[in-house]
Amino acid sequence: MSNEDAGKSFITLDMDETRELRWNFRALQKFESRAKDILKRHEIFKPGMAVHAGYILSNFLKISDVLEAAVAAACDIDGIGKKDGPSEASQAIQGYLDRGGSLESLQQKIYHSYLVVNDPSLVAVWLENMAREAEINRINKEKADAKLEVARLELADDRKKIQNLQKISGNKPQE
Repeated sequence: MSNEDAGKSFITLDMDETRELRWNFRALQKFESRAKDILKRHEIFKPGMAVHAGYILSNFLKISDVLEAAVAAACDIDGIGKKDGPSEASQAIQGYLDRGGSLESLQQKIYHSYLVVNDPSLVAVWLENMAREAEINRINKEKADAKLEVARLELADDRKKIQNLQKISGNKPQE
């Protein structure tokens, strides 16, 4: 667990208002029940499949309904909504986005809030893995940029060779 998370039972987020993501036992039950229904609709969950909140959060938070269910459960707010408008959880998510947050960062914060309470020994490992993944992405981008630069230089060199060959042979360069 990171020092900043030690002893915490929730994480605070600035969403449509300041909200606490608090994964107590009731929130876990509420989330698992709703998430299983969502995964059944998407034909992901099959009867007899053993899934728990951590598994669902780490694998399916990119599904908007699962994200909404997670916010609803962790914040103890409405996640279903009425026919004439969005749910309170949906409004909280939109508030987070309106304040400059991204869906990716929200998904990470939700999973982080789950780990802080339910598996604190994994927080440090998870944070290290995220940092490692970011470094890998940065390195891969640099490699791709380098390959592109090499290709540009080779192209420029090839164009010069073509021009020299055309001068020697007396042909005019084609445009």
